[in-house]
Amino acid sequence: MEVCHKLCNTLNNRQKARCRQMMSKTEPLNTASATLMERLLSKRRIRVHKRWVIIQLNLWLQHGWVTAQGEGVYQLTAEGEQSFRQHLVAHGDSSLELLLHQLDIQLPEKCNSRILSFLLNQDRRISEEQMREHEITLHRDSYLLLRCNLPCSIFMQSGELIDVSTLFSVWGEVVIPERVIPDIKKILWKNTPPRHVITVDNRDAFVSMMLPPDTLLLHAPLKDTMMAEHLLRALTDDIHWSQFADLSPDSLRKSAEFAERLQRPLSLYLPENWPDYLRLLGRALEPDEKWPVSALSRKQQINLQFLIENQRKIPQQVMVYAKKWVHEL
Repeated sequence: MEVCHKLCNTLNNRQKARCRQMMSKTEPLNTASATLMERLLSKRRIRVHKRWVIIQLNLWLQHGWVTAQGEGVYQLTAEGEQSFRQHLVAHGDSSLELLLHQLDIQLPEKCNSRILSFLLNQDRRISEEQMREHEITLHRDSYLLLRCNLPCSIFMQSGELIDVSTLFSVWGEVVIPERVIPDIKKILWKNTPPRHVITVDNRDAFVSMMLPPDTLLLHAPLKDTMMAEHLLRALTDDIHWSQFADLSPDSLRKSAEFAERLQRPLSLYLPENWPDYLRLLGRALEPDEKWPVSALSRKQQINLQFLIENQRKIPQQVMVYAKKWVHEL
């Protein structure tokens, strides 16, 4: 409280006049002030630390729009709610809270991002930052695909144990929704755990390639590996990880970044005769494509020397029916 009063006392008359102008119908609201109003309308009671926010709130305190509760906490008053609503509507500022109020709906804590984009299509200025301020988590509602030839169960944070062995043996594939992924604690193997886990970038390659013995196969698009990363952390480190993707500069770069996030060495899963695929089905690099040599280990640079020198790349889809594969490339 003492800090707030000191800050308030430092305000000169010009600053106070400016606040009154901002709240008038002729002066447009700045984005920061509008966002602060929306936050108050949504939360009713907020704790703040930034100096400019404390200054702004103390100006509103003088108008009776908020009350100071101490330790940086401010409470919206009924008068403040009415004033803020009127000003936001009058200035046409994007307000998620106002939109929801007008539609008489309440968003759940977890929202589908595409549904929300349609809902907010009338005003693109309602940002993900505002979603976070309203404690709304956005989901794309994608799915993590798994293939495995070993019986296992998934242990959830809630304590539930879900046996997926039958799904693997009958359907050959298990689909886990994105919203469930954070609740997975570990995978329990009924007999022996797999020797290898292989992440596959392309879905067509994932469903078409042969499933090696003692292996867990994950579909992990390189454009978004978040779900796969979470599941991989639920596995023990003694299960060897390999990556199958295009043999191209962009894929190798993204695979190296994937490995860095996992804090595991990058191991490429490729056909033993991959040079034949390069010779028969390889494609020339675009002028702006460069091999990320620095992202590769010395061993990988040596093994891929033929690929790098020929300035060609191989799409993963052409390699899926290979008979013999190697993990350590």
